[in-house]
Amino acid sequence: MSTKLFMRVVEIVTGPVKMNNTDLDIEFEVPFDDDLTPNISTVAVYNLSQDTINQLKRGQKFTINAGYKADKGLALEGEISSHSTKRVGTDKLTTIKVIDSVPYNANKTLQRAYKKTIKADALIKDFAKALGLKIAVLRLPTNKVYKKGYSIDGEILKEIQRIAKDCGASCYISRGQTYVRPIKEGDNNNFVLSADTGLIGSPEYFEDERDGKIIKGYKVTSLLQYRMNTASIIKIQSAEVKAAVRVRKGKHVCKGNTYYTEVEAIL
Repeated sequence: MSTKLFMRVVEIVTGPVKMNNTDLDIEFEVPFDDDLTPNISTVAVYNLSQDTINQLKRGQKFTINAGYKADKGLALEGEISSHSTKRVGTDKLTTIKVIDSVPYNANKTLQRAYKKTIKADALIKDFAKALGLKIAVLRLPTNKVYKKGYSIDGEILKEIQRIAKDCGASCYISRGQTYVRPIKEGDNNNFVLSADTGLIGSPEYFEDERDGKIIKGYKVTSLLQYRMNTASIIKIQSAEVKAAVRVRKGKHVCKGNTYYTEVEAIL
């Protein structure tokens, strides 16, 4: 195993507050996936001072850099949605909930009619603006043209998902940004997951059905690896499997002696 995967590092920045696992006991579970429902991460920090607790504010930007002394990176970026503190034995436990999206009303509705020959990308942009979503990537396999125009009278989020599906695209929120692009397209950072880079055990093959299509891929677990996130393109190299895959969901976990990332990735 690489010598880079030693000396665990967890660094938190939120507003004026900076925390790390050298000075404090920190635990977290950071989920991620490829849909538009915001993910809520849970971060637990023990024995914070009251002054630090008072500086935690709802809506405040919150980031976690995690990894190892020789290799760390962004594992979570979002905003504080809530926090609470209680006594657990002799310890004081502060639990922080972090949402990975700008806050928005998932049930917000819209009533609007659009002109003839309106394109799918124009509709998605307008709907995202109405919800307050920031689009990082908008790339449709097929940019459908609605020759008779388009009308919406209902929930905006469902319309974005329906149009993306009509165009053969996946839509999801990651680290505060919205992505609409082909289901197998992602971010290639040339990361190879192997025993040397943290792979734990053997990849587990799976098949499931989505929108009438059979999806094939692997479930893998590794030592915590910030590079694996929604739509990350990675290469799996093990004795049994050699494949390029796209991450569709997973989580980063730090709790006690456990420090790992698990993902489902599709071929």
